[in-house]
Amino acid sequence: MKKQKKRFVLAEATVDEINKQLKVNMFVIVVLVFMLFLNIVQFMNSYSLLIGGLIIVGVILLFVMAKSRTLLNMRKQTLTQ
Repeated sequence: MKKQKKRFVLAEATVDEINKQLKVNMFVIVVLVFMLFLNIVQFMNSYSLLIGGLIIVGVILLFVMAKSRTLLNMRKQTLTQ
């Protein structure tokens, strides 16, 4: 029997696993952009400090997700060459 991995490890990933992670990554980025847009609209209506904090957290998470996407793409390029 083949033992299943507990988590995704980029150094040991195959091209199929990286493609799956890229799809998940794109879905998370779309959800983050949608939530960020809704928070910006809410902030424009109420000027709440809490909503402003959520916008900052959303931008930071979007930056981290974009960096992880570039890492996944670089690893995919090295595996396909």
